Amino acid sequence: MKIKDLEHRPRVYDDERLSEEDFTSGRCSSRLSPTLLTNYKKVVDISKIYGLSSNDLVMTKAKIKSQSDFLDFSYVQDNSTGQKFSLKDCIVSSNHSPHRYYGEIQNRINTLEREATNAKLTPVFLTITLPSEFHMMKTTRDGKLIRNPKYNGVEPKESVKILTKMFARLRQDRSLKELSKMQRMYYRVNEPHKDGTPHTHILLFIPKERIERVEKAFNHLYNQKSNKFEKNIRSATSYIMKYINKTLPMSKKEITKKDEYLNAWYIKHRINRFCASRSTAPMYLYRMLNHRFSLYGLTQVRKGSSLKVLSSIEDEKIMEIWDDNELLFMRQENFTVNLVSSLVA
Repeated sequence: MKIKDLEHRPRVYDDERLSEEDFTSGRCSSRLSPTLLTNYKKVVDISKIYGLSSNDLVMTKAKIKSQSDFLDFSYVQDNSTGQKFSLKDCIVSSNHSPHRYYGEIQNRINTLEREATNAKLTPVFLTITLPSEFHMMKTTRDGKLIRNPKYNGVEPKESVKILTKMFARLRQDRSLKELSKMQRMYYRVNEPHKDGTPHTHILLFIPKERIERVEKAFNHLYNQKSNKFEKNIRSATSYIMKYINKTLPMSKKEITKKDEYLNAWYIKHRINRFCASRSTAPMYLYRMLNHRFSLYGLTQVRKGSSLKVLSSIEDEKIMEIWDDNELLFMRQENFTVNLVSSLVA
């Protein structure tokens, strides 16, 4: 068939054949009926998961695939033995080594709770959400999502920064600021609402006698209808892990389409899943010394003055780590990193 024949062939539109790509790519005729436009609005407004379209998911999967190929084909070589290790075997990543990453996160939570118990701190659980104008969609009484006319257009990446500033207001309040760093430990989890607007959960450890004062400050700073301050937490680790499990869907045995969209939400908007107070040893240090110390053990060593980290002035690479007179780590120069510049399909 000639191209000319295709150009003059009449196009038929029906509800089932219309897709978001038809509209956004300009392939639709401008002479659409109001009924079809209404159906399109339903497709765009309602079918998105966590504010992402099917095209967003495809693009994110392609990005992960490209990164995975890079890590598979790039490798570290031991020049003395000739042995090679792929970069994927050497990293801890929520996308490329999710089970390893999940284990490390659980290790951090267990260590943080153990440190808090040693310091005789009590857990409270905070949920901080953004005001209505930051939500692209709103929920009706029957549970349906519809466009929010008050939406201010702020993207999730910027919204997370605003949540950080909101939490900083509480940290700067005298009820918490008067405490030492080891008297206010926290672990924070970011996750999206159904429409993709982020909110944050915080497991906070503080002295028991300070809870009432912090709660009062929390209720003064935030709207009590949409923000929560929970006390009487039985198991702090179990409580926060419930939310961590939701934000690490790729570590599950069976991954649903909704799980894929959730993972894509973090990647597309470049949002950190977790952050924590500096109450344990830094993870970069633990990853270099985990063959010698548990995270809890390294945290105890770090509290003293025996641990010394020596780095290069030029590039700040860690060259040696000492514990008093014992050499714990020394950078090896007989390794070569070989990176794949491009991959041919």
